[in-house]
Amino acid sequence: MKKGMDYAYDTMRKRILSGQYEPGTQLKEEHLAEELGMSRTPVRAALKRLSDDKLVSVEANRGVFVAGWTRWDIEEMFSLRALLEPHAARLAAERATDEDIAELNRINAEMADAIKSRADDAVLRVQSANRAFHTHLLECAKSQRLKSMLVTLIDMPVITRSFFLYSPPDFARSLQQHQDIAYAVQTHDGQLACSLMESHIRLSFRRFMKERLDPSGSRADAA
Repeated sequence: MKKGMDYAYDTMRKRILSGQYEPGTQLKEEHLAEELGMSRTPVRAALKRLSDDKLVSVEANRGVFVAGWTRWDIEEMFSLRALLEPHAARLAAERATDEDIAELNRINAEMADAIKSRADDAVLRVQSANRAFHTHLLECAKSQRLKSMLVTLIDMPVITRSFFLYSPPDFARSLQQHQDIAYAVQTHDGQLACSLMESHIRLSFRRFMKERLDPSGSRADAA
């Protein structure tokens, strides 16, 4: 059953993170089991795991729904990243191999190309490169425990969709910060990598909240 549960979990998680399932969408066991070609038992277990990840909410007598995002949720998520990712950057600087560093630089070059591009999919490419950079940095840290705690935070849909709010200068600043972090990893300066990552996360939070102002000037409360 575990294999079936893992497949159901991975499939639904990807759909939530990609925005295929919008916040508030009800996820019904029977329909999902039929669509995925399995019994309801592994689907139920997968929904429980998604609930533990805070990607869905379970409402008594109503069912399971894709979670929305309050301002408190967003602030907590950024706070957790600001605590954990700098440590990951420090470990990456201490443990990264030459191949790891080359991959970080390759990803940054890919992000730079996407920023310069005027193609219709440019923002999606920037988004993908950003995710790849943060995810690969976790790989460089070589800590499975830290990776398991952070990977869901990096993939949160409220963050991945936020790239559509960014201006060209925002993209340029984000890229420069990635390049600085990669340089700190390349020179194996753990303290510098840690400081740069903390600044990167905190600046990203400020930019994110600023861009989510509604027309009246008050901050948005949901994704």
